[in-house]
Amino acid sequence: MAAVKTYYRPRSQKKRRLLSSRRRKGPFLSFLPAKFWLFLVSLLFLFSLGSHLYLQHQIHQLETQKKDLLLTKARLSAKISRLKKDPKAYEEIARRKYGLVKDNERLIIFR
Repeated sequence: MAAVKTYYRPRSQKKRRLLSSRRRKGPFLSFLPAKFWLFLVSLLFLFSLGSHLYLQHQIHQLETQKKDLLLTKARLSAKISRLKKDPKAYEEIARRKYGLVKDNERLIIFR
């Protein structure tokens, strides 16, 4: 003997309408059209792509700035070691930067 499936069917029309309206509801927020969801997803994709490109640009700028700072650090380190080792370096800086002269010397400025 085959099993017979039975379904609950309310007798009153009002109860039938209530049950049928409850069954028709689909997933959450399914009342919005598919075009809206497609637009929303594409908008989020474009926003994330723009953010990604902006951050890549920032990374590139910071790497360039880091290289420049490392070169400056190397130059300054070389200058410091030169000043520590060579006393003539002080004399050169005093002459160029401050215009100092030794005794019995004349300073001539050409313009």
